[in-house]
This record gives sequence, C-alpha cells and structure tokens, in this order.
Amino acid sequence: MPKIVSDEQIKDVLLSINSSARKYFRNMIEIRTGIDPANVKTLDLETSIHFLKYVWGMCLEWGNQRVNYIERSIQRLCKFLNSFNSKKEIQDLQIFLQKLEEFPSVKPVTSTSPDDVVRLTELLPKFDSVRIKTAALIMRFLCLDCSFFDVDRSKLIPPLDRVNYRMCEQLFGKKYTMEGFGRLRGTFDKKATLAFDDLGKTILDKNKVLIDNLWFIGHFYHDGTNCNVRQGAKIIELPYLHDVELQASCPFWEYGCARIDS
Repeated sequence: MPKIVSDEQIKDVLLSINSSARKYFRNMIEIRTGIDPANVKTLDLETSIHFLKYVWGMCLEWGNQRVNYIERSIQRLCKFLNSFNSKKEIQDLQIFLQKLEEFPSVKPVTSTSPDDVVRLTELLPKFDSVRIKTAALIMRFLCLDCSFFDVDRSKLIPPLDRVNYRMCEQLFGKKYTMEGFGRLRGTFDKKATLAFDDLGKTILDKNKVLIDNLWFIGHFYHDGTNCNVRQGAKIIELPYLHDVELQASCPFWEYGCARIDS
C-alpha cells in the first residue's frame, strides 16, 4: 500500500524543524537540571552525576512512572555512578559501558551488538523502570541534545512512543503503521523500536534518530485530525519554548497528514 506522504517530503520537514526541536529539548534540559547543555563537558564528577540523575528522572517521568519507581531506579543508578572516580571516566562512553557490564544485574539483560552506542542503549534496562523506549530517550538527550558522551550520532536509536506511532498513522496510514510496529500500546518492545529505527534509516539515513522529530510535531500540532497548533500544549510548555518559534499549522499539513482513515 502506498504511503500518504512520501519519504522525501518527510525528510524535508523533519530536517527543517530540527533546530526548533533541538532548542526545545535543550531548554528542557537546562530548566530541569539547572545546567546549560552546552557546558556539560566542563562539569566535574559531582556535577556530572547530578546531571545524569536529573536527565534520568526526567525521562522516567515522561514514561508516566510512579514516583516511588523513579526513586528506586535513581537509587540504583546512584550506586552505579558512585563507582566512577573522575569526570573523565564518567563522560567516556566506553568506560561507562564497561563498568555497566560489570555492574550487578537487576535483570538478565545482555547485548551482543558490536556497536557501543547500541550496546549501552540495550543495557540501560538493567535498571528499574527503564525499558527500551526510555533507554533510547536517555541516550538521545545525552548524545544529541547535548554532548555528555561523544558518539557517532548515526548509531542512536530513536524512541518509539504513542505520539510517534500516531504520527506514523497520519503520515503513512493505519494499516501501514500496524504492519510495521504492531498495534498501538502504552509501551513498545525492542522489536517495534528497532522497526522504527529502520524507518528512520530508510528516510533519513545517517540522521535516522531525527525520525523522533515526529514527536515534536505530534505533541504541538495534533489533536485528533486537527493540524493547528495546540494552544494548551503551547501554554503549558511555554518555559521550554523560549526562542522556539512554532508556526500556526503542522509542517505536514500541506501533504495531507490528517488523513488517518487509510
């Protein structure tokens, strides 16, 4: 079945709104952590741990986790982070990964991927309340929205959630989306997440993680089949939108993204 919107049209839109999406998420990081994401490389060990804890908690909060579950996850994270002896160690992805692989497992999770970024993403669910979507989101914040770890960003896995799923329905049609990712659910498994990753690779190649910019568009523009800016979301998140300009209608509107009956 043909897609409603072409790959090239999707690519153009996602790249064109990327600067706005990145500014929005960097504002969020700065407000939630008290640290300018542009300055993470200057942080000492203690402040690096502080930064990681707050990004971690923010991502779990996005997953609608209970406060006591978030607290339990951060407590175990802190035990892990206390094994680091310097800022140089904690901001080195290979050292971070090696220490994590030696950390007593909460769950029997293993990864055989030869790529460090993918392995770390797949191993983060060792911690309480972290599933593959949250792990991918944590990595995106740390490696794309700031440079806590220096990585090849083409290896980052985009997080699949309900907003991204619904945007795929509106761009590709319901049948195409369900065949690719399964049914809409509260939490998507690794198989569906990697299918979303493959979609990103098909459309954006080395910029595949930017398929997650669908979330930015879905969050601020879509309420059912309405493609106008969602004033409620805009008002609630006004602090995060500093220096971010939202246009009046969805960037996909001219391509017919609201046709979700296919």
